[in-house]
Amino acid sequence: MTEIILKKELDKTKLKALLAFLKSWGIEAEIKKQTPVKSTNNSEFTLSAGIWSDYQIQSDKLREEAWKRK
Repeated sequence: MTEIILKKELDKTKLKALLAFLKSWGIEAEIKKQTPVKSTNNSEFTLSAGIWSDYQIQSDKLREEAWKRK
């Protein structure tokens, strides 16, 4: 099976024309509409920030320590 992913929403007439074209070439096709999946990367990071809530941490000092070279 091969999938074709349309990156933008098509109006019904264009979608029907595309299906008709594919079928005229003997290609079986069907439409499956999916909703985009939202990224949860930001929320995972903010949840981990609660681990450090009892500590006084300054980003400048962390960066200094992280970039020290010996």
